Amino acid sequence: MHDSFVAVLSSGSCGNSVFVRSRDAGILVDAGISCREIERRLGMFGAEPAEVDAVLLTHEHTDHNRGARRFCSVHEVPMFGTEGTLSLTPHDGAQTAVFRAGGDFAIGDIDIRSVPVDHLASDPVAFTIKTDGRKVSVISDLGRVTADLKRSAEDSDLLMVEANYDEEMLRSGTYPEFLKRTILSENGHLSNEDAARLCADAACESTARVVLLHMSRENNQAELAEGAVVEALRHKRLRPKVEPTEYGSHNGPFGL
Repeated sequence: MHDSFVAVLSSGSCGNSVFVRSRDAGILVDAGISCREIERRLGMFGAEPAEVDAVLLTHEHTDHNRGARRFCSVHEVPMFGTEGTLSLTPHDGAQTAVFRAGGDFAIGDIDIRSVPVDHLASDPVAFTIKTDGRKVSVISDLGRVTADLKRSAEDSDLLMVEANYDEEMLRSGTYPEFLKRTILSENGHLSNEDAARLCADAACESTARVVLLHMSRENNQAELAEGAVVEALRHKRLRPKVEPTEYGSHNGPFGL
């Protein structure tokens, strides 16, 4: 039997992967770094590839699936995704399992709900995860927050939410105009203010920690993202610990 924890193996456009370990099971949410790097970073948290029972993909973009095929093939771990995601993700040599966006399933003692999101991808999702009496929400790569997503994330003990950009930095930055429009669109990414509103709506007294994901190295700053979220939470008289992730590096572990 293991201690339960969540660890960010990597976050940002360079690659995304989150490890969730319960008492009896382990899952990776995305595998956007190489197989070798996943192995190495699991080891930094005292975990081994053999403790991963499934890889869950949010969508098919390379920064979320780069290492999935090799990791799943080498370690004989099933790759879970929507039909749209798996149709665009290399998976030869790996076992696959399809779930419906909006559907529920379980990996050992980990209960998972997939939530449809709006992003420039084929059938993308976010996840809410329940285990050991705790709830974790992993929400990234989406352009707007729907009522369904907000409801699904409510009462999370650990909220992991994208805070991709500061709107002023993005609009005045060096990105080409078409890319700025894409990021700002309803199929793009969440801004600091979007993340703040979602956290304020979803957090409750039992929310111990908010982890900010997928922060842009060029269009955001940790203190801006953290400040926006902290302020929104204080308006609800909530004071969970708010932690921005470092671009491309590991963060955690966050106990459950």
